[in-house]
Amino acid sequence: MKVQNQTSINNTPFQGGANITSKIAKSFAKAGDIGEGTSIACDFLGKAVVVPAVIMLASSEPKDKKEFSAFKNPVAAFIQLGLEVPVLAIGSKIVGDLADKGFFDKAKNAKNGFSYNEKLQKEKFIDTFEKMADTAPSIKNKSMEFIEGVKNKGYSKKAAEDIVEILDGADDKIKNTLMTSFKNFEHARQNKFHLQNRICFVAALALTPLLCAIENYIHPKIMNKIYEKRAAKNPNRMVDMPDFNTFLTNSKKEAGGGDNI
Repeated sequence: MKVQNQTSINNTPFQGGANITSKIAKSFAKAGDIGEGTSIACDFLGKAVVVPAVIMLASSEPKDKKEFSAFKNPVAAFIQLGLEVPVLAIGSKIVGDLADKGFFDKAKNAKNGFSYNEKLQKEKFIDTFEKMADTAPSIKNKSMEFIEGVKNKGYSKKAAEDIVEILDGADDKIKNTLMTSFKNFEHARQNKFHLQNRICFVAALALTPLLCAIENYIHPKIMNKIYEKRAAKNPNRMVDMPDFNTFLTNSKKEAGGGDNI
């Protein structure tokens, strides 16, 4: 049995699929802390599990052709996990460290309250809070656990809720000063988070050609091994796999719709 044009599969529509996808997209859009890391994790699960399952269940191609197409996705997922994830994790940490040293802050923006320096804004808020608490017993009585949580864990949604409760009934001047300082801390965290994800997104795009080249090289070799073992058990089911160059040529022809590329 000879397998040809292995990269093409039939796309089988699912009723209601568009609605499900839309609902999932909307739920992700409402989440404020979904970044490049979460995107990669979801992409990995999709490639490693969901896409192969859909191909095997939905495609009407012969089994060997379905297997060839389906298995390409887990290969891509694990290459991505092994190469892209460490690069982006290290890159994200470097960007975060630079942001917390003020590398991305401009004097003009800093004067207007815009900052990527989460560490500095956190320290300013803690200092402001402790000074204000010394002058307002009602705040000081509630503040010990809260300020220790901010020092150890940084910003959290719970902290954002707790400070509103702590400042309830406080003098308006104190309340406005502390809320402004906390908002600067919160915004700096968000700015740094989005900066990290923008830079990681660009890095992921830059890595894409390399990931595809590795995937297109490794995938046919893995499938050769699988079919060789299968053929050894059942010689009547020998599968003649293309070599690497033939595999790429067929892929280009399919993408171009014919022999003229």
